[in-house]
Amino acid sequence: MQKRDLCEECFKAVSPDMGAALSPNARCHYCGGEPFCAGNDFLALAMGLQETKVLCVPCSEEFHRFAQRELVALPDGLSQERQLAEIRQLRERADAHMKRWISERGSV
Repeated sequence: MQKRDLCEECFKAVSPDMGAALSPNARCHYCGGEPFCAGNDFLALAMGLQETKVLCVPCSEEFHRFAQRELVALPDGLSQERQLAEIRQLRERADAHMKRWISERGSV
């Protein structure tokens, strides 16, 4: 882990997605609700990508519950190539799950 203390201008230059995520107009990535947290998508990070997501409390809880359950179910001993493929598929399943979950749950 690395820590950097940056001014706001440098922070936005280094992390443009995070700067946008922390704007006063930021909304939940999935439902458009009131933001609770913003951070790097840990599934994207596992694939070497840096993507920022803003989530509300219910979406954050559901996304992490789903991802945890799916990660635990991955078989042991996979090659690095296979792990990346599994995580890529997991990201797709997680996004599809969240879209279904939002539509079943109704509006915020």
